[in-house]
Amino acid sequence: MKKIIYLFFSTILLFFFIISYADSDNYLTSQNVNAVLDGDLFEGIKVYKVSDNTDYFSIRELAKLYNAVLDWQSVSSKVTMRLNNRNIGIRANTSDFVFGKKLKKMSLPSILRKNDIYVSSEFINSKEFAEISDAQTSWNSSSLVLTVNHHANISAVRYYTKSENTQVVVQLDESLQYKVSKNADTITLTISKGKIQSGFVNINNGILKSIQYNTSGHSAVISIKLEQTPKNVKTTRSSNLKEVTVEIGHSRNIPVIAHIKEENPNEDRENLPSNRRLTSLDLTPPEKFGQAHISEIDSLIESDDENKDLNDAIVTKFENANITDDSFVILDDTDTLSGVVAKEGKKKKSARKKIIVIDAGHGGHDTGAIGANGTMEKDLNLDIAYELEYLFDKDDNFESILTRKDDTFISLAERANMANENNADLFISVHCNANLNSNVNGFEIYFLSEKATDSEAAATAVLENSVIELEGKPNKKCASLQEMLLAMAMNEHMNESSELSALISAQASGRLKIPIKGVKQGNFYVLRGTQMPSVLVESAFVSNFAEEAKLGTKSFRASVADSIYEGVIRYYAKKERDQNARK
Repeated sequence: MKKIIYLFFSTILLFFFIISYADSDNYLTSQNVNAVLDGDLFEGIKVYKVSDNTDYFSIRELAKLYNAVLDWQSVSSKVTMRLNNRNIGIRANTSDFVFGKKLKKMSLPSILRKNDIYVSSEFINSKEFAEISDAQTSWNSSSLVLTVNHHANISAVRYYTKSENTQVVVQLDESLQYKVSKNADTITLTISKGKIQSGFVNINNGILKSIQYNTSGHSAVISIKLEQTPKNVKTTRSSNLKEVTVEIGHSRNIPVIAHIKEENPNEDRENLPSNRRLTSLDLTPPEKFGQAHISEIDSLIESDDENKDLNDAIVTKFENANITDDSFVILDDTDTLSGVVAKEGKKKKSARKKIIVIDAGHGGHDTGAIGANGTMEKDLNLDIAYELEYLFDKDDNFESILTRKDDTFISLAERANMANENNADLFISVHCNANLNSNVNGFEIYFLSEKATDSEAAATAVLENSVIELEGKPNKKCASLQEMLLAMAMNEHMNESSELSALISAQASGRLKIPIKGVKQGNFYVLRGTQMPSVLVESAFVSNFAEEAKLGTKSFRASVADSIYEGVIRYYAKKERDQNARK
């Protein structure tokens, strides 16, 4: 009897010792995690290291990250995680996890400490959790980056402003059914069985106020807010059924070149030029080139008699009071359009298509910058280049040429020569930025100058020019030729290149949810030999864990391409206006 009593109390003491040990502060040590949810930062997540250096996560913190509901059963030391109408059962200090009705044994048990349960990284990386959370989770223990991307079959929502209409284009990964509806100030596109990562875009172009999209129940809902009553609304579908276009006819004339966005709310406004009003034209050209160009750009922004109508189109704030009624017609591509919408006249064909050379930076054994999660810049650049090629080739006014179409190494001189030999009108080099400081982020765009804008611009030029080391040293004759070409390029095309940069930067400020660092100058070798206006786009910092995650999404890369394309459209619209004014 004494032995039984002794064993009983020994067991009780051992049990309390284990619980006490598991609950001690020394047992779990924590570090802050760089969590990215669908491309956006998410704060409040930590990784907890167990004594054997195993990574654990708090169920309470994970519930916030995945928007789950927790049902605690304190008596049985069990918690049920309710997520997407499915349950995950977790019992403390066991290796048994129940996903829906399926029991799965993990290699490591959960841990109870105080009023929380901790699970190993194996839990969030499991295919069972991915299925129930409807998300792909990636945990990098060395860089402390936790990336969560919800599954989606709608990859991007894009918009393009033309003189007669604004087009909202929804890109689908599979053929889905949709319906379109309206009320006084909103057009709603509901896509059955659609899944989309939530987003919001401010437009304010005189006809559209904003676009908001999210998944609601078993459908994706895209809400297009109007600023004034449209002339009509027409929806069409591409031949492969992977693209739905909502074409919103303008009820008043909206000059294309007037769509310069307001300051990006994410920017550091304290460091902005004092004379800046509406757009991120952070130009600092050399004095001998700069003043004429600055004055020309200011004519798009500041009021004067000659540009009064144009300026009104920029600064006018359209309120919902301009929505007079909801009598405008909505036509689907299944409807008969004749007799309802006036037939469009034949489009004027330009005498010659503008040739745009799109240069995807790096390639082959030159990977470019590499992110904390192993993302290679060369791959991102090529994806954005293909997005740009798609946009320009859809437009009858342009013809695009890629400097590389696959993972090939091409020298900087060859890239410029390709543009020259094809008599290109514009040269656009696509890159991603990098910095030793992982907190540095943002969109930048450069044009050629022997003198860099600042130390950061100089560092970026050094980074991008480092590829020259892979090409071998040029001889003296070649180096001398490069210097001569540099001087010629700067004198002939500097103003046009800076103007194009400004218009692209202005578009990026409305489309990208990252800081817009404006237009800068740098001595980039790839731009030296080009005999046309040329720019180098640094779309985001792959060295920044949040922007690396954004760059990994098709929607962000599409937005970068859209910014460049729309900037080019406005560049040529302004050139045409200026030519007409001189006649």
